Amino acid sequence: MEFAQLRHFVLLAEVLHFGQCAQKLGIAQPHLSRSISKLESEIGVRLFDRTSRQVSLTDSGRAFFVEAREILKSEQRAVQQARLATAKERHLIRLGFVSAASYMLMPKAIRLSTTIDNTHFELREATTNEQIQLLDNGHLDIGLGHPPIAPNSRIKSDVFLVDTFDAIVPEEHYLALHDKVEFGQLAREQFIMFPERQGPILYAKIRELCHAAGHEFSVIHEASRLQTQLFLVAAGLGISLVQSQSSAIHVAGTKRLKIEPYPRDLNIQLAAFWDARRRNTPLNKFINHLRAIGKEQTNIKIDIE
Repeated sequence: MEFAQLRHFVLLAEVLHFGQCAQKLGIAQPHLSRSISKLESEIGVRLFDRTSRQVSLTDSGRAFFVEAREILKSEQRAVQQARLATAKERHLIRLGFVSAASYMLMPKAIRLSTTIDNTHFELREATTNEQIQLLDNGHLDIGLGHPPIAPNSRIKSDVFLVDTFDAIVPEEHYLALHDKVEFGQLAREQFIMFPERQGPILYAKIRELCHAAGHEFSVIHEASRLQTQLFLVAAGLGISLVQSQSSAIHVAGTKRLKIEPYPRDLNIQLAAFWDARRRNTPLNKFINHLRAIGKEQTNIKIDIE
């Protein structure tokens, strides 16, 4: 008996349709039929009743299904634990991150962990919500994203850095004649922003500030990546708000303006998320590096635990 046969059986028991099962497995239906027949022959019982119209589990099949599913779960756990053990031996940290982290504190923290702690990294760019799912499934050791997240007793988090925003306008825009701008002047413009689902609280704050200035918050284009936002601004399609610490990233045809006076609570937070059950020495050291760098780089005075 092979694991492949068990996987074929369990999926067929769930969908009760040879054609659909074969399609989901990515194999030919005759191959699936032979696999099931071989399994029945090896264990000496009939697992399915087959007619021209339907497929159903026998009593033996139902009993076998419960155990087979547990065997496959145990196989997955064993593979995961073996990979985790290897990661610990190599001091491997599987790190997820939002794009903002790549030009904020992440590069310096990785350099410190690599040179001082002999840690290696497996990097994966993903949204905050995607990272939480990957942490839950054991596919990440730590994630860097934007809070808040849905309550989860297993996932711990710390805010390590808080940054302000600058305005980015087209080089030929009338606001580009100055180096500073008031938010009220921006409020009447059309914005190029990241999708609202990536920062609903920040969207609400910007909307509130625009209303206070007597204008509607108008988002004309959405782009998840900073570089894309900047290219759209350079094309004259609108203005954007970007993190102050992204100042090293410049696209020709744009100008960066400081917002003064700076609006209260208009900031972006970067936090680390990890599964408390999997915290280990390399991960602790990396978190400590994040903590130290975050305190150095934070543009707004906050209390960081």
